Amino acid sequence: MNFIKQNLHRILRVLVNQVGVMIFALIITLTAGAMAEEQQAAMTLVASIFSIVFYLFLVFYCMREEGSRDSVRIEGGRLAYDPIYGLKVGAIAILPNYIFVLLMLIGLLIGIETGGAGVWSIGYFVTSLIQSMYNGLLKSIFSAAAFTTSFTAATVAYAITPLFAPLAAFGGYIYGVKHPTADKKRR
Repeated sequence: MNFIKQNLHRILRVLVNQVGVMIFALIITLTAGAMAEEQQAAMTLVASIFSIVFYLFLVFYCMREEGSRDSVRIEGGRLAYDPIYGLKVGAIAILPNYIFVLLMLIGLLIGIETGGAGVWSIGYFVTSLIQSMYNGLLKSIFSAAAFTTSFTAATVAYAITPLFAPLAAFGGYIYGVKHPTADKKRR
């Protein structure tokens, strides 16, 4: 809990990036959906891939900046270097995603046919909104693999997709510490 309190501003930066890209992805996916029927699937996939890359770049970049800022204190001996710091920040930032994935899982455990469909649907609706950058890619994968109506496949997919952000945060922080910007500021 102390880690969250001390690093809340960095965790919130990653969350704000997700919210911003979520809105961006919804807009460009809706735009792709307004295209001609034969172009919708391909353009939705392109929009989704672009949104994913953009999101992961933003997470990488914001944690690179944080790593660059910390490099001054690490070099000065005022801060101990934690190689998994970015991973920890990213992992905490994606926790809200798992609240709704948990609802999807509870719906599966109750059983879709025995009343769990409502719980699963609520979790799916919110998850597909907050992870909207992945929707087009997952739709294409599900169509190719004939999982279009698989509740389990959707639950597993939305449980896996948030894990890319902590990896981007991990890489960004390490890159920032190892390759700081030229205009370092003392803290």
